[in-house]
Amino acid sequence: MDKIIELLKGDDPAAAVAILTENSKDQDTIEELREEYHENKRESRDAQIGKIQVDKSVGPEGNKKSVPAVKVPIPFQQKIVNTATAFEVGEPITLTANEDNALADEVIRLWRANRMDTMMQQVIALQKSETQCAVQFYIKELKPTNWLNRMFGVNEKKDIKAKVLDNKTGRMTPYYDAFGDMKFFTWEFTVLDENAKAQKQVFVYDEENLYHLIDDGGFTLDSTKKHGFGKIPIVYFEQDKAEWMACAEMMDRLELSLSKLSASNDYAGHPILLLYGTVTGAPDKNEDGKSFRIPMKKDKDGKWNHGKVEFATYDQAPKAIKLELQYLEKFIYSLTSTPDLSLENLKGIGNISGVAIRLMFLDAIIKAKLNEGKNRNGIERIINIFLAGTITTTGTSLKEASKNTYFTIKFNSILPDDLKSTVDTLAAAVGGGFMSVKTAVEQLDVAEDAEDELAEINKKTETEPGAEE
Repeated sequence: MDKIIELLKGDDPAAAVAILTENSKDQDTIEELREEYHENKRESRDAQIGKIQVDKSVGPEGNKKSVPAVKVPIPFQQKIVNTATAFEVGEPITLTANEDNALADEVIRLWRANRMDTMMQQVIALQKSETQCAVQFYIKELKPTNWLNRMFGVNEKKDIKAKVLDNKTGRMTPYYDAFGDMKFFTWEFTVLDENAKAQKQVFVYDEENLYHLIDDGGFTLDSTKKHGFGKIPIVYFEQDKAEWMACAEMMDRLELSLSKLSASNDYAGHPILLLYGTVTGAPDKNEDGKSFRIPMKKDKDGKWNHGKVEFATYDQAPKAIKLELQYLEKFIYSLTSTPDLSLENLKGIGNISGVAIRLMFLDAIIKAKLNEGKNRNGIERIINIFLAGTITTTGTSLKEASKNTYFTIKFNSILPDDLKSTVDTLAAAVGGGFMSVKTAVEQLDVAEDAEDELAEINKKTETEPGAEE
């Protein structure tokens, strides 16, 4: 690690950047995922419609015309990512401090001031669609007129802010030691200089410092300064593959089948009018009571001859294609643990209990629970950075409280609660002596402060007629 710092500060910062970014994720692959997710592009895999459904040139030589291919992209990627994100962090996260003190209040304020619940939704969606993203924390100088922070925060001159780093605006690379601990974080990005020329710049973070490098045909160290946190102020989120890759081939096949079916419908799905012999007086398409006049002639044998009008229709219903599309859609939802929340599936469920609702969505709940540990680690790192930044820079007077202050994290469900069923169950447990009133109040999770709610209940019990004096 010391060697890398020597290179950064010495004559060869480019070598340091090369070492730090050696294990960067492939940017071309990430860009393909971004285009597939955000722009519905389908050209990264050989089985996608962008590679198979190509425009064709038809007609005789000298009179050829280009016929555009039918391509029907279905944004399953967004459906899968959005649903998974909602089940994991769709509801605001509950942070509870082990004790009530000014430092705990400051962390809760920072969480709310930086809108971290909303930011977590953005972060998880980016992680699932682009396989990586990060949250960057920094110290911001406050203006004298920033009365909101002076009123609610312990800090008067500086505050902690957060922003999301994504693959659209730069390239991120964490650097770990042999034990898996992050020792450096590199953020490469491009800005316009005073001559409106694109200039590459690099931020390198370690536990104490932020190294700012500029690429002017070669890296030079522009500045080194304390970032004010005492630990790397970056929380990095990643996963190996995009959320939909488990069923990517099925999605490609479904889009291809649907595109070919649509092209077939364009060719033969609408009736074609066939005219045999002499037919006159074709009606206008907007007329009512349409009719054709068909002249009749008697031939030399005395038989009447006349023209004929009929429609050519495609009578062979594509049942096999329909069955394939249905099974592909079913397996896409199933293998990604994504509930099919279409109106057709929901309109008949009626008034069912909260337990039954959870059983219906058990697959998605299991997936969210399996990812809960990783998400909890990310949130704990965010809290630790808020704590470190506060006691190091913005609220140094609270340093002593940091020794005994910690938080518990609770993830909340987006599914509606069956409050009546829950109350009945808890009341029966309390009445039967299997659960205390305190535990029941905490389990019900309706009151903002369980301790205050319990005090109100005890106060009411003491004042009821028949209560012991």
